[in-house]
Order: sequence, then structure tokens, then C-alpha cells
Amino acid sequence: MKNSYLKILYLLVGALFIYIIVDNIFFPPSISYENTSIIRYEKDTIYVDYYKMNSLLDNINDYIKYGNSLEAIYNEIIDNYYDNEKAKMYDEGNYKVLELTFDKEKAKSLFNNYINITSDVKVKVLFDESNDLENIDIEKINFKLNREQVIRENIVKTAVNELGKTGETYWNWYGFDHRVEWCCVFVSWVANQNGVLNTKIPKFIWVKKGVDFYKEKEQLKFPKEYTPQMGDIIFFDWNQNGVIDHVGIVEKVEKGYVYSIEGNVDYKDVQRRKSKLNASYIYAYGSPDY
Repeated sequence: MKNSYLKILYLLVGALFIYIIVDNIFFPPSISYENTSIIRYEKDTIYVDYYKMNSLLDNINDYIKYGNSLEAIYNEIIDNYYDNEKAKMYDEGNYKVLELTFDKEKAKSLFNNYINITSDVKVKVLFDESNDLENIDIEKINFKLNREQVIRENIVKTAVNELGKTGETYWNWYGFDHRVEWCCVFVSWVANQNGVLNTKIPKFIWVKKGVDFYKEKEQLKFPKEYTPQMGDIIFFDWNQNGVIDHVGIVEKVEKGYVYSIEGNVDYKDVQRRKSKLNASYIYAYGSPDY
């Protein structure tokens, strides 16, 4: 099954194979830039209109048995290219773009019969967001390509949504039927909401356990050598005596300050706070490999 998907991968991103299969389409060396074209080539970039290509693939489904959905095919694209950071997804104008990069030799093997390849080539598959893309889950692809960024953003969103709330929800979730000091519990709860508990963020009630978790993973970063990112875990040592007192989630860094969302602030609720990046009471950051 995987081999069949790989063949279709080349069909989708290479453009060449579509024109080989469809007898009545002529693929000239200089590809038309007309709005009706499925593919165009410009400045070492090949643009592919997903919506039009998908329609064409539907028409030739009798010849290529790729099943009822293209989602598996695009997953195959991601699986083959993401590991080498050769794929990414982003917004560009009215399109969401899936961009793949082929080195010069690979590009020649795919396209040289039709395009004079002189350098590495980018292939941009354009998804028009105004179209109903029934055969592909854009958000799923976006998550796979930008997993770390998406998870970091989602963790921060989850934490921000809890601003002003008291701790009962969190310590009950942890398993306590009475009040406990819950700054760690809050961080663990946020991690659980985002499916990264005990893999990227530990379930912990003692701050030192969180520090040790990242130390063991070699993901504990110290302020003098590291600028935190959203979704990092921030550890505080109020008295600078080596006893870690408090923990929160980094929301953002801006103008020399780190903003964090913390539970059990003033022993009462979830609050947003800011600290100077060089504040002596910031002990370290846990920087998960999301």
C-alpha cells in the first residue's frame, strides 16, 4: 500500500505524471500562467492548484486506484518529507500552501523532460480556502507539519482561557478532594488537555520533580543562555537559594519581559504575570521537544 501511495505522491507533486496519464493534455516546456492552468512554473517554483488537480484525479480514478480519499496520500507526502524539514504549510494570500522542496538532482529526475532544472525546486500545492476540500483535512496536515508550533500555541490558549479561575478543578482532576498548593497541578492539567502529559510535560505536584524531568531530558535551559518560547515551562526560585518555589507556562516574550500564565498566584487563582528576562528569581525553563 505504501508503494502505491509513493507513486501517487510523485503524481501529485511532480505534475509530470498527470500529463503522462491524461492523453488529451499537452504539457509545454513553458507552462501557461492562465487562471485555468493546473500547474505553472516560475522562478524555480512549481505551483500546483490542488482543487483543479483533485478534479482531474477524480476524472482519472478509473486508471489510478487511490481510494476514496486523498488524505492518506498527503499524509504520505508529509511522512516522507517532514523528517528532513523539506515540507511546511503556511498562508499565502487567499491560499493555504503546502510547500515541498526537492534538491536539484531529485527535481531533474522528476521534471527535466518538461522544465529546465538548474537548481533546487520548490513545489507549492495551493489550497483555495474558499473551496470545500472534502478529501483532505487541512488542519490535520497543518498539525503534522507544524506540530511543535501548534502544540505550543494550543497550550498557551488553554492556559489563557483559565485566567481568573480558582484551583478546585485542577486539584480535583489530580485526585485530591481538598486544597493543595496547585501551581504544578495547573501546568499538568493544561498538558493533559493537550495530550502531552508525561511525554512533554510531567504530571507533578512538587516543583523539583518538574525541574528534574527536564534535566533528565537535557531540556532544562537557564536564563543567561536561553530565550524562552511560548509553551515553555518557567521555574521560579524567589529567594535564589536553590529551592524552586513556583512554576508557570510561558505565554510570550516581549520587549525584554517574559509573560507567564501561572496557577495558585497569591494562593487564589490563575493569573498572567510578567518578569524581566534577566530577573534573578527565574531559575530555569523547561523547553519540551513538542
